[in-house]
Amino acid sequence: MNFRYKLMQFMSGRNGIDNLFYALFAVAAVISIINCFVNSFVLQFIIWIILGYAFFRVLSRNVEARRRENQTFNRMAMGFKEKRNVRRQRKADYNHVYKKCPACHAVLRLPRRKGKHNTICPRCNKQFKVHVFKA
Repeated sequence: MNFRYKLMQFMSGRNGIDNLFYALFAVAAVISIINCFVNSFVLQFIIWIILGYAFFRVLSRNVEARRRENQTFNRMAMGFKEKRNVRRQRKADYNHVYKKCPACHAVLRLPRRKGKHNTICPRCNKQFKVHVFKA
């Protein structure tokens, strides 16, 4: 039997590499680069703990628990990505300004006109003033 077949046989029924493993490995690499300049025993210990946990996850036979951990991580990562995309879209939108309603906290997309304006929230029908600085 060749090495690849033995490795496949060993890894069957185990969790394997997933997105959380890649994230943990990246965090360990960044801390390792920082530790090159700081040269701290505590940071080195943290790196070993992170890598140990990452490889424990790879070799774990409790696939369901590891799947839930990875799913939670993916949900959190997608939340950050969605927020980043919303910020980019708003920054690229030069014709509108985004303001929150003080009553219901709905985000309103208003035309960008310089000055003070009265606005009515379409969700709660509350009237409030909006001040736009740049046109």
